[in-house]
Amino acid sequence: MTEKSTEIVVSSVDGELAVQCRDILGRIDNEYVVISIVYFFAAEGTPAYKTNDRILHSVTTTFFTERPMVSYVAQRPMDGRLVAEVTYLKGGAEIERNDDYFVLRSDGCLELLTQGIHFPSDGDIGEQSAKVFGRIRDILGAGTFAVSDIVRQWNYIDHITAVNGGIQNYQLFNDARSDFYATADWSNGYPAATGIGCDAGGVMVMVYAVKGAKGADCPIDNPLQIPAHKYSGKVLASGKEIVRTTPKFERGRLLGNVVFVSGTAAIKGESSELSDDARVQADEAIDVVEHLVEPSNISQDCSGFRFDLIRVYVRRSKDMKIVRDVFTAHFGNIPIHFLTADICRPELLLELEGIGHCDR
Repeated sequence: MTEKSTEIVVSSVDGELAVQCRDILGRIDNEYVVISIVYFFAAEGTPAYKTNDRILHSVTTTFFTERPMVSYVAQRPMDGRLVAEVTYLKGGAEIERNDDYFVLRSDGCLELLTQGIHFPSDGDIGEQSAKVFGRIRDILGAGTFAVSDIVRQWNYIDHITAVNGGIQNYQLFNDARSDFYATADWSNGYPAATGIGCDAGGVMVMVYAVKGAKGADCPIDNPLQIPAHKYSGKVLASGKEIVRTTPKFERGRLLGNVVFVSGTAAIKGESSELSDDARVQADEAIDVVEHLVEPSNISQDCSGFRFDLIRVYVRRSKDMKIVRDVFTAHFGNIPIHFLTADICRPELLLELEGIGHCDR
């Protein structure tokens, strides 16, 4: 498996989106190959999202001889300015570049990374989800990957808790994901994943799949939580069928020494009967994630754990400063960026995800 690192870069200027994008690109480290850039910026409605998406792709293309994958998530960063997560390839690998995915080959290991797959004008959330997963199936097949080779997945759902035709958008997405996953053998656990809201752009999914990696490849359960794929019907929003499908993901996943931390909120068991105080929820969410990444919970031979990067999604902009203060006090100098986004349950005020490494 190749060595990669991700850096958070925030625009240092205000102004037009293209100007902010150029500012970020001008400050990217040129020592390593940039394989992916994920931009975060507010958008009101699909037309604005499409315009922003075109600008970001166009400006980025002019900066690179070989363009990295580019994705755009319609979530407002804490300070309003454009934010980018830039992923560098630090180890040697053969890179196969395709329009919406790359394949990395190194030491008998194959890694597949997609940019954000989306079709923002094609039907409702359920129809878009089905089309997105159809494209991902084609990508995996072209690279000779199985669906069950997916180890990390990011799912962005436009107005995730909105209800249309009596069905919640997140449930529509979960039903489509379950249909997609139904063809695979998940005896080694589901991917780590985040399902989070966005302001525009429909459904967008990014996946990271691996085969032939050396070392551990296993799910990580949280002792404080029921696995999401085992939720009871009482916590699932209305679906098309009598039996509603569960969110198919693990709380975390260990791949070699890399730990993928799924979207984590202040859910205990499967319940989210919580205080409406953002500070209380922030403390509880941190407690939940610390139980997940406790070295003895990750693996018997894990002697330590450190986060490399954390994202925090905050439902209400008025809570942003409180949440930031709690997280920065707890995590110190770990790179964190804060985004405004709807969470999958209306009572949840925040959610975090991250990536880190365990020591052996």
